[in-house]
Formats: sequence, C-alpha cells, structure tokens
Amino acid sequence: MNRQIGTNGKPRIGLALGSGAAKGFAHIGVLKALDEMGVRPDVIVGTSMGAFVGAAYAAGKLDRLEEWVRLLDNWKVFSLLDINWSLSGGVIGGIKPFREFFDGFEYENIEDLPLPFTAVATDLHSGQEIWLQQGNLQDAVSASCSIPGLLSPKSLSGRWLVDGAVVNPVPVDVCRAMGATTVIAVDVTEDAPPLLDREHGEVRSVISEKSSPVDQPILAAEKEQIEDHDAEPEATDKAAENGVAAGFSRLMEQGREHLNHLRKNREARATPPGMFDTMRQAMEILERRHKRVRMMGAPPDVLILPKVGDIGGNEYARAAEAIELGEKETRRLRTWIEDMVAQK
Repeated sequence: MNRQIGTNGKPRIGLALGSGAAKGFAHIGVLKALDEMGVRPDVIVGTSMGAFVGAAYAAGKLDRLEEWVRLLDNWKVFSLLDINWSLSGGVIGGIKPFREFFDGFEYENIEDLPLPFTAVATDLHSGQEIWLQQGNLQDAVSASCSIPGLLSPKSLSGRWLVDGAVVNPVPVDVCRAMGATTVIAVDVTEDAPPLLDREHGEVRSVISEKSSPVDQPILAAEKEQIEDHDAEPEATDKAAENGVAAGFSRLMEQGREHLNHLRKNREARATPPGMFDTMRQAMEILERRHKRVRMMGAPPDVLILPKVGDIGGNEYARAAEAIELGEKETRRLRTWIEDMVAQK
C-alpha cells in the first residue's frame, strides 16, 4: 500500500469531522480513542458539530467539552435555546450555547490555536463554500453550526453564513488542501444496518441469504473436521451440533434486532414529526446525498462510521451515549487506523 509521507518521513495526518447535530458528539469519543492510540492529527477540519468538537480539540479543551456535554439534560438544553421571537433568519438565535462554552477560552482567534484548524460554512447568498481559518473562534464555530431555518445565519466579513453541511458535510478535501497526506474522516450521519454482526463487522441479510441460516455453522464445523484428521467422530458430531446451536442463537438475536428496528420505524412514522425534527431530518437527507458524491471524488484514507443511527439529531441529552459509540467504533478499527498512520 502506497502512502504519502510528510517532510519528516511520517504521514501528515488530517482529521475531517462531519456534521450531524447531536450525533456529532460521537466525535468526542473518536478523538479520545485516537489519542489513546497515540494518533494525533496535524490539521483538523470540521463542519457544523464537527467544527464545534474540532475547535475544542484544537484548543486543547476536549476534556472540558466532554464534561460540559455529559451534563446536558432536556432542561439544560432548553435553557440554552435563545428563542428568536422575531423569527428573522431562524427560530433560535444560536448564540447562548457557544458563548457559554467558549467563555474564558485561552485562544480567542483561530490563528492563535496550537493546531491548524478550519471551520467550514456556507455563504447563504452565493452558495460558496467558506473556509474559516482566521478571526474569532466562537463566531466561526457558530457560523458553521447555523442550521438553515433553525439557527439564525451569522454575519461575518459582510457575508451571511449558514451551516457548512449545506456544501461540504465531511470536509476531506479541505484537509488535503491544508497539507494532510493521510486523512481520517468521521461521518455520523450514515445509519448502521439493522442486521450487523458486531463481532466480525459483517452485514448479513436473512432474506437475501442464498443458503439456509444454519448452513454457515455447519460448513464451519465441516471445515474443522477436515482440518483435524485425528478428531474422534463423536467429537466432530458434537462440534457440528454446537455450531448449529450457536448459529441458530445468533440468527434469533439478529431477528430480534431486526424486529426492534422495524418497530421503532413504525412508531416513528405513526407519530407526526415536530418542527425541529422535520428541518433536521430534511437537512440530513440532503447532506447524505451531497456527501456521497463529494467523497467519491475525494475519499479519505480511513472512514470511521460511529453507529449512532438510533440517536436523533436533536437528542442532545444523549451525548454520553454518542461519545461511547464513537469510542467503540474507533477501537474496532484500531488495526486499520494504526496501519494507515504508521511510519513507512
């Protein structure tokens, strides 16, 4: 495998953190797990919630952010909603949460950060993709997070800026432009398949399987029997029985997961979505379609997909769960990640 190498003989690592509202708290868990592995980015780029988490990391305040979001409950979230009663530009002003977190920060401007950082936003009038690499850090993050219709646009340098996810949901190409030779991207908007073999990371479909669900453990047992020529017949028969039992047990577990998934979908469809959920869901649909096209042209070297599909975009009180899921998925990919960022 060919790797591009930086001037010091090591890959220059870029981290692209995507949008995702409350799902984006998984970025915190990803960064914690990467830090445990000794993988530290040389540049970091974020869109929307990815910009919020990326800014905290670039400032060395990830622990502070984690502590802050783990305290979020429904009442705390509500207290941070600065309702825009005039409804000009958005339902929420979008100032209070950023002001509360960034207040007292050692680094006021982006260019002062010890780690090169870029927040991606969108020019509301021209549709141009804006890379915020200088100026007030709080303003840049709030601009990148301004969900159209929900949060009021941010006026910066004569432009009205909104959520960067409108133009670049997972900013891999921005990392490349900043000099990254190896890019780790984190995408939290792709839901996990309902039937997932979490042990082996393989997606299985009961309906589309050509063979019987119990064929696989039987074949596995037959393989063991062929390899072990000295095994007793009774032992191989027992191994086959155990294999069938294990396969049936796993099939039942997957079936229950599938039914729960379908039940949740039915319940969600039976209940009329709220205004915030409607806007957020519509944005996510657009983002996913646009993101897939962009990433085909600029793929990352490592793509981390935390399994946060059950967390709603507005469920900020589930931050702790999202963080843990981000950690779990990153640790699962540890071998791949370490191989990609290892010195050549």
